[in-house]
Amino acid sequence: MDNLPTEPHWPSARTMGAKFVGYDAESHTARMAFDLPESFANMRGTVQGGLLAGPLDEAMGAAVFLSSGGKLQLSLDINLSLLRPVPLGQVTVTARAVKGGRRVTFVEGELFDAEGKLCARATATTMTTEWPDRGKVEGDG
Repeated sequence: MDNLPTEPHWPSARTMGAKFVGYDAESHTARMAFDLPESFANMRGTVQGGLLAGPLDEAMGAAVFLSSGGKLQLSLDINLSLLRPVPLGQVTVTARAVKGGRRVTFVEGELFDAEGKLCARATATTMTTEWPDRGKVEGDG
């Protein structure tokens, strides 16, 4: 994690209050913390379920970025399982790049509330890409 900012500066990460916590290169696992804003609340006062895909996608993207040597990723699909209501405030996500190929990486993530209870799980299929100013999507003609 030597080159990573503690607090990501792009808009989606700022909206979710994202912070990098750590990365284990051996297991390709990234850990991030998020301070979910009040604007994420549903009528029950907990986080709206679909908005939980954001922190999971962000952390899974970090796992792909770090395990691929700095390539960006595009999520091709995200499968989200909501296990319990998530209170507003801080959550942590642990994400692991499970299997990476030349273009496609399979990744998984788990979201925990402030008490450490597992609240949501996700799996995703992603495609690695070059940075926008560096050319075409990797592998394209």
